[in-house]
Amino acid sequence: MKTTKMIKSWTTVVLAVIFTTSAFAQKPDANFVPKDAKTDNLLTGDNTVLLVIDWQQDLINVVHNIDQDVMMNNIRAMVKTANLFNVPVIETTIGVKMAGSTPTVESVKNLISKDVENIDRVSLNAWQNKALVEAVGKTGRKKILITGLWTSGCPTYTTLDVLNDGYEVYILTDLMGDATTMAHNTAIDRMVQAGAIPFTWEGAGAEMLRSYTNPKAFTDDEIKGGFVEIMKEHFYPFAGKY
Repeated sequence: MKTTKMIKSWTTVVLAVIFTTSAFAQKPDANFVPKDAKTDNLLTGDNTVLLVIDWQQDLINVVHNIDQDVMMNNIRAMVKTANLFNVPVIETTIGVKMAGSTPTVESVKNLISKDVENIDRVSLNAWQNKALVEAVGKTGRKKILITGLWTSGCPTYTTLDVLNDGYEVYILTDLMGDATTMAHNTAIDRMVQAGAIPFTWEGAGAEMLRSYTNPKAFTDDEIKGGFVEIMKEHFYPFAGKY
């Protein structure tokens, strides 16, 4: 009997300790260390700009290094992600006014804020357009995400000059396309050798999210479900397709 009482007594003590420890246990985010979003060495919603270069139907039609539907899914996902994290989007096209080229496709254009005025160019190198350079400069941000068509043309020339001007460039390789895989890959190699950082849209988005403590992880006024929902719609269904 004494042994039984003793066991019960010790059991009570152990349970009390467990309960007390649990009551004062750390929350899941207790060890998360936040960083200054403007001076962070990684991508954040406060230090990054997105360039949307030449997402025009006549250029899209020529892309064969990646499935066009996959590529279009990716650019839509990236623009949504930029909007979610308040990353400035700079939209530019080539030859719409001068050469009769098609404008930015509606599926992308509809995601870009109406406050953003498209910059139409005559130069293949977007960095040789004064309005575009000024638009980037006004943001005060030094990290630039570059997307565009065709990889071996406008995105490459733009990247090389942006790097030369001291910016940190991230080339979103799944948001570029060319007529051949060789043309695309060779251009990517050239940009990387010059100092550009190759990346993908979901990697950039996750880097800006950084933690599930980010209020944009699950909720947003414009994008229901936040970044998690963007991933569910645009990333998971395309796993293994490119």
